[in-house]
Amino acid sequence: MRIAAVVILYHPEDEVITNIQSYASYVETLYVFDNTEKTASEFRDKLNHLPNIQFFHSGRNDGIAKVLNVAAKMAIADGFDWLLTMDQDSSFNEEAIRYYFNCFHNFGNKATTAFIGPAFGRENLPSTPDCASEEVEDTITSGALLNLSLFNAIGEFDENLFIDFVDTEYCVRAAMAGYKTVQLKNIYLQHTLGVYVKRASLKTLFLIKKEKLVHSPIRCYYSYRNMLYIEDKYKTSNPEFSVRLRPYVKGYIKKNIFYGRDAVKVIKLTRQAIRDFRNGKMGKKED
Repeated sequence: MRIAAVVILYHPEDEVITNIQSYASYVETLYVFDNTEKTASEFRDKLNHLPNIQFFHSGRNDGIAKVLNVAAKMAIADGFDWLLTMDQDSSFNEEAIRYYFNCFHNFGNKATTAFIGPAFGRENLPSTPDCASEEVEDTITSGALLNLSLFNAIGEFDENLFIDFVDTEYCVRAAMAGYKTVQLKNIYLQHTLGVYVKRASLKTLFLIKKEKLVHSPIRCYYSYRNMLYIEDKYKTSNPEFSVRLRPYVKGYIKKNIFYGRDAVKVIKLTRQAIRDFRNGKMGKKED
């Protein structure tokens, strides 16, 4: 069983080298796609000490879905069976990656499993070697192992989404095709979904500070637009999934309005997300 990996970069900082080193030796080949626009990436030279790197830089931001599709097809053509999909800001500690690959190799239902992923947290949570697993509705792509033998049967990642809910939509489509998504719940990837802030807001009359997870206004745009797209795409074939994202996304937008620093821009881009969806403008947001 052959395993490759892909990591998608965007204006990477030097700490990304350490993140990549945490898993590079566990895979046969690592496809590195740099989505940084325009100028040739300087990051390639910093990866020269890793012998199993294949580096690609198109000079444009192709998003998540398109790069995952390219990497999956490349890995299939190169004879790989599974693809570890990573974000640049994600990493494993030494114990976690060792336990992860041991549990993966010993997992017995690979043939009917589309994705196998770890749990994740922003802190360095301790992993254990007991390989406890559970079937879940979806997993984040970062840190997950994609079953390439099922890729063509399930279909490609939806490039209309560009970023946000790319992983969720794929997992749901896999389930609709009869395949599982599994989480190894005692093995932890170090990963943070956004930035944690501790701030007061109008909701508490600026008297009480609360810790909240916030994102950039552009991520709010993609989340809201992609929610509308998914609601429409699955309203007939999977109505339960079609309505599942709305409460989450509305809460997500509200947190960014009340606790972020760009409330006006979040509101403006959310309105644009509605217009763009109605006008069929998907993929990368136009500048």
